[in-house]
Amino acid sequence: MQYLIKPRGRGYSLRMVTPEVLIGTGNPWTGRKFGREIKLGLNTRSHAEAIRLRDVRIGQIRQLEADALADTGKKSIGRIIDLSPESASEWRQMRNEAEDLDALDHVLTDQLDKAAAAGLVEQVNTFAKIVFRGAVPLDQALEMYLEERAEGNPFGYDPLAITTALNVRSSVKYLIAFLGVEQPTLHDVTPDKVFQFRTEYLPLVVKVKAGTIAKHMTLLRGMWAWAIADKKLLKTKSGRPIRNPWIIEEKGTPKKKATKKKPEDARTAFTSEQVTKLFSGFPQWGSRQGDLLRLALATGCRVDEVGSLMLKHVEEDGSGFDVMKGKTDNAQRFIPLVDDAQRLMTQRINMVREMQTGIHFAEQRLFPEWPLKPSTQKVNSASQWFTRYRRKVLGEETNGKLAMHSFRHTWRTTARRAGVPEDRIYEVGGWEGPRNASQVYDHGLTKELLKDVQRTVWDALKEAGYLEAF
Repeated sequence: MQYLIKPRGRGYSLRMVTPEVLIGTGNPWTGRKFGREIKLGLNTRSHAEAIRLRDVRIGQIRQLEADALADTGKKSIGRIIDLSPESASEWRQMRNEAEDLDALDHVLTDQLDKAAAAGLVEQVNTFAKIVFRGAVPLDQALEMYLEERAEGNPFGYDPLAITTALNVRSSVKYLIAFLGVEQPTLHDVTPDKVFQFRTEYLPLVVKVKAGTIAKHMTLLRGMWAWAIADKKLLKTKSGRPIRNPWIIEEKGTPKKKATKKKPEDARTAFTSEQVTKLFSGFPQWGSRQGDLLRLALATGCRVDEVGSLMLKHVEEDGSGFDVMKGKTDNAQRFIPLVDDAQRLMTQRINMVREMQTGIHFAEQRLFPEWPLKPSTQKVNSASQWFTRYRRKVLGEETNGKLAMHSFRHTWRTTARRAGVPEDRIYEVGGWEGPRNASQVYDHGLTKELLKDVQRTVWDALKEAGYLEAF
């Protein structure tokens, strides 16, 4: 590869002919003068990383060349130093490796003075924070944080759920917009800024509710805890960790507490007559609405567990599917299907495969007709549609009592009335059951036993009249 060499058993180095105008001028990496050839160690054995570092170094050399040409009166472009965070990180590494730090800083500060004189004061300040204080750009810190909190990370950190990671991105997006500077860093977030973000920007500009503000604060507090305690990215001048600015201690004015729902407004299960009316609106299998309602009743799953299901997690014969993640630890489970529910699933599998012929199998969904909300990967539109449909079919008086989630209430109530043991209801339904010392020795039911549970519930649903219009 051009300009790259790699001696046996050693890392990559940059090697190139020195631009003529630089010969005899100061070399910021060594503190000596440039000779006829430039040779700089890149401190890596990774080819990809070596290419990246080579390109950065060459860019810096071209900047020095441009300035030298300008000083000799020759026309030049690119006199302003590259102020990108990537360039700043490389300059910081150069300072750490420099034999003559004063010589390097002399060249660097001269470049920054020129950039500031050209009107790039804000970018220069950010660049200087990264180079001299080790500040990390917010967007870069976000990617580092999410990568280290991913499933299977080597640090032993508790992995973030997909929806939580998306919510962290949303929180940081709001924060960057609030700070209003180009390439803000972790160091730009002070307790005063956090106060303004929480008390003015989020409620008055973004217009989010108090509960959502509290969620943003919690997510950002976790990210800063990682940056302060785990990565040591935020320190005082004396080297001590800074106080987490997202920790709120003051009590302030009491906030209005949410009132408990009145007993008559509590969610309840469907009656068999109500389910028959709902199913009758979609008498044929194959619609996104009717199929989702029927599978919600037959499985007792949460609407998002079915609506966002990937085909790769569904048995080919429609006999069941795996829920990979959910609201609780127990949500990860296998859901069996029996009788008409299995036949419905088989028909839907065949139908949606044809609908998604141009999509890789790993990305195919069981309900591609229901869009996923980008920020949460949930089928919010299904719940919104059902609210309107339920009011139309069952009347306004069901407001506050019945929702899409009521199918889950119905399945659980039927399972209990059919005599299914509570521990098996917890396992099939994905609820967090009571904890005891023997749980560590219990590795769950087999698929056949789970199928027996589902068949018991199915027979009870049929006997109670819930499957009249299935």
